[in-house]
Amino acid sequence: MQLNTLNIGLDGGSMLQSANRCPYQSMSYLLTTPEQKVVVIDGGDTHDPERDYLLDLIKQRGGTVDLWLITHAHRDHFGALSKILQDYPGEIEIKDLRFTFPDLEWIYGIGRQEGDLAKDFLQAVKAQNINCKELNFKDSIDVGSVNFEILNDPHDYKDYHNLNATTAVILAHYPSRDILFLGDLDKESEPHMLKICDKSKLRCDVVQMAHHGQNGVSREFYELVKPKLCLYTAPDWLYDCDNGGGKGSGPWATLETRRWCRELGSVADCPTAYGDYLFY
Repeated sequence: MQLNTLNIGLDGGSMLQSANRCPYQSMSYLLTTPEQKVVVIDGGDTHDPERDYLLDLIKQRGGTVDLWLITHAHRDHFGALSKILQDYPGEIEIKDLRFTFPDLEWIYGIGRQEGDLAKDFLQAVKAQNINCKELNFKDSIDVGSVNFEILNDPHDYKDYHNLNATTAVILAHYPSRDILFLGDLDKESEPHMLKICDKSKLRCDVVQMAHHGQNGVSREFYELVKPKLCLYTAPDWLYDCDNGGGKGSGPWATLETRRWCRELGSVADCPTAYGDYLFY
């Protein structure tokens, strides 16, 4: 897997955007603070290669995660952690795990598979007695000199109709650089977020694009963000909207999102289609 490196001014810290190790899209970020504390956002899918790669990364950094944040209850975001806890209990230490999932009954209303995966994860967390807390709107979490701020309310799910709408949006403040993580935020939950959020905090140069870069938030949302560096957790088929017939042959909206951001002044894309990215 190719490793791309890019200096974005993280003050001695770093952030690894991991490419998918299975044929499907997934989202996994491993951050280190300038003090070399470790933070994971999501982590990837349930497939063994994603689980094993993430586990190895954490062990290489001493085996301790100071903070683990999960944006929402989709397998391609929390699945790798779930499998680590189930298959390798006790091999890593998680000091602080935070997420807000809808009630299991609500998740089962979305789908049986989604409900079963969330149930297994919650049981694995409980079995290992991990320090676990909910994510709440306006939470502010310090890890070394990096602060993580929650910009919306993931508890507002009962009127939504899909798990993407329950995403917690995270703003990471390094000493000299902010990074905005939109998870799978979508158009259903976008209006409520814009109603409660301080819109000035959305203006950010480095942005993880919503829902892997397609069918996420609207162009109007990105007009508020004005991203310069666009992080796409999208494999090659999704990044190029290719269902086997060449670029643009698929039903996904990634090319439209890419066009929006170019028109809004973005200067570079960093998709997982090109491999891992290490930002420092």
